[in-house]
Amino acid sequence: MTIRDLSQLLYLRKEIIVEQKQLEKLEKSVEFQELSLPDVPNLCLKPTDDEILNHMEHCKHQIELCMKRSIQEYKKLIIYISKIDDSMIRQIIFLRFIQGLTWVQVASEIGGGNSPDSIRMMVKRYLAKCNIDTSY
Repeated sequence: MTIRDLSQLLYLRKEIIVEQKQLEKLEKSVEFQELSLPDVPNLCLKPTDDEILNHMEHCKHQIELCMKRSIQEYKKLIIYISKIDDSMIRQIIFLRFIQGLTWVQVASEIGGGNSPDSIRMMVKRYLAKCNIDTSY
C-alpha cells in the first residue's frame, strides 16, 4: 500500500463530483436547449438532443464506474487500516484517507496539540517503517 494507493479513494470521490457537476450542467442545458461554450462569451450552440443525451449517458456511466471503484478501494483501505497495530496511526489514516479530512482537520480531530505537519509526518514515518513508498 503506497500513499498513491491510500489516496485513490479521495481521487475517485473528486472524480465523481466532477462528473456529477458535468451531468447537472447537461441536464440544465436540456432544460434551456443551449450549451454555452467555456471561455467564449455570448456564444451558444444548440446541440442536438442525441448529442446531449449521449453525453449525459457517458457521464452517468463514468459516475457508476467511479462509484464501483470507490467501493472496491474503500474495502481495500478498511482491510489495510484494520491491520495497523498503532491506534493513533489507524485513526489518522482513517480520518485522512477514508473520511477525506484535510491534515488540518485530522490534527484538530486527533487533538493533543498535534499540528497538521506532525500528523502527516507520523503517517509518513509509519509507512517508511513498513517499507512503503511515500512518494506521489
